[in-house]
Amino acid sequence: MSQQHLTLISTSCIVVSGICLLLGWWQIRRQRMEAHRAFMLAATAFASLFLIAYVTRWSLFGSKSFEGIGGWKTFYLANLAPHILLAMTVGPLALYQIYLALGPKDFARHRKFGRITVPIWLYVSASGWLIYFLLYVMEF
Repeated sequence: MSQQHLTLISTSCIVVSGICLLLGWWQIRRQRMEAHRAFMLAATAFASLFLIAYVTRWSLFGSKSFEGIGGWKTFYLANLAPHILLAMTVGPLALYQIYLALGPKDFARHRKFGRITVPIWLYVSASGWLIYFLLYVMEF
């Protein structure tokens, strides 16, 4: 499998993860617990697939350098830094959310941490797509 294929797969997975996250949030707002659970577990599965594809690509091909300069480079780095930091936090937060919902069924705490986890996860998903676009689609 080529670097381009793995990159497209990983980016698609994180975008689908974000879409499932939004659909899960929408379902819980309508008190549809089973649909909420299904979408949130799908979001987690796609995020896991993203991580597998990303680590595989990185281990086989390394990192791609950003080719833009000036303001574009500043824009890229300004988005990359919080993306990386927040991506490192969203995994443990998501796993804790799953634990709260499926383990002790502490839905009050699940709801409280969901208000933190969902915006971070959505930001990571959207900024991941932006970083992909800047690295692989835009031509400088």
